[in-house]
Amino acid sequence: MPTIQRRLSCLLLASLLLPCYLQAACLQSGAKPTEAVTNAEGLFSRMAVIGASVSAGYGLKSELKANVKLGDVVQCLIEGEGKECLDLGSNMLFRSPETLGAKQVTDALAYKPTLVIAVDFLFWFAYGKSGASTRERVDRVDEALSLLDRFKCPMLVGDIPDMAMALKGKGPFGFPLITRNMIPPEPARTAINKRLLEWAKARARVTIVPLSEFLEIVQSGKTLKVRESEWTSEDLNSMMQDDLLHTRPKGSLSLLTLALDRLCLKHEDASDQICWDRDLAFKRLLESTLEERSRYEAAVERREKRKAERDKDRQDG
Repeated sequence: MPTIQRRLSCLLLASLLLPCYLQAACLQSGAKPTEAVTNAEGLFSRMAVIGASVSAGYGLKSELKANVKLGDVVQCLIEGEGKECLDLGSNMLFRSPETLGAKQVTDALAYKPTLVIAVDFLFWFAYGKSGASTRERVDRVDEALSLLDRFKCPMLVGDIPDMAMALKGKGPFGFPLITRNMIPPEPARTAINKRLLEWAKARARVTIVPLSEFLEIVQSGKTLKVRESEWTSEDLNSMMQDDLLHTRPKGSLSLLTLALDRLCLKHEDASDQICWDRDLAFKRLLESTLEERSRYEAAVERREKRKAERDKDRQDG
């Protein structure tokens, strides 16, 4: 019996001292105890999407007949359970990128994300002020980078593409959604992307999403290949909406696939958690929106039926 009591006493003492040992080990290695918990979480455990209209899923409903944001699309690319995504992208970011961008960052920080996806967060900081000088545009992007610097988790940040092709696009009212004065001249765009590259190089947690490269490929009709997926010129034509500013569902999938591929250069273990098959990912997207799409189509059918009945009544009357 005394032996059993001694063993129980030893176990009790060990359970009391273990947290102290763990804390001491963390402090000795320079890490905080809370960091061990954060690092133990998966990269895709809690994703937060911040940004403008592409992140908000602008125009995707017209094709999918369901409310879809970029976070819904990215979840179709991530394998396994236990992944969550907070969608904060806004179609209104262009109105006040400084104010609304700061709010998005604050809201995302409260979510304690394990990964931040900001593919078009910088866009309106660079494009938003019509006729702005290079210095003004760089300063505005610097302000945006200061906001992003508040995140200490991995980040996917899109660079600034040349959207001149959107001047030939047609928005909902038949004319382009941007004007030439909004587009940063080539020297300004080069300066902004150079500043972004310098900023990212000093922060290992940041991965740049090459929107410039992505859109250059889209515009030129070249073949885009990422892992097992390949987009031909025929596919590329179906990736942009008529406004030539926003992506269609397959375009969003393509952009995210490219972004995640770049992310895996720094997080090699994440590669096995990503679906690199574009057809399978698109199938998942269609399946995830099936219920809402079915309700929409049923509502359209009911409206058409009622309209046909009213037309018949008028003819009979």
